[in-house]
This record gives sequence, structure tokens and C-alpha cells, in this order.
Amino acid sequence: MSIEVSHETEVRITDAARRQGISVEALLERLMSERGATSPVRTAPQLPVWHLGPVGSLRRCDIYDDVR
Repeated sequence: MSIEVSHETEVRITDAARRQGISVEALLERLMSERGATSPVRTAPQLPVWHLGPVGSLRRCDIYDDVR
């Protein structure tokens, strides 16, 4: 797999890996695990479910107070 990054970013990543004495791949793995990126799939927040029982049909005046 390959990823396109700018030259400046490539230099920064390579320098950081060299300073730590590890390979670029090991550095990227460490960064990913520190940030919890092991599960890239994120689910949308769930909407609340209110169990109100049998209500039946509602009119606007049952919900809003701007109707007389």
C-alpha cells in the first residue's frame, strides 16, 4: 500500500523515526495505536428512544404551546 504525502511530511516522519531508532512503519504503527485508530469505522450516535406507551394521534396543540 502506498500513501501520497508531501515532501515536508515525509522528511518529518523519517526524521522522527530516525531519532527514535525505529523504522517509519514502526513509528506509524505506534502513532496509530496511541490514537486508538485500530477501529477506523465509526458509527453515528444513536437517537434516544422514548417509550411513552400508547399515545395515539397527536394534534399540533398537543405538542406545541403556540396553538390555541
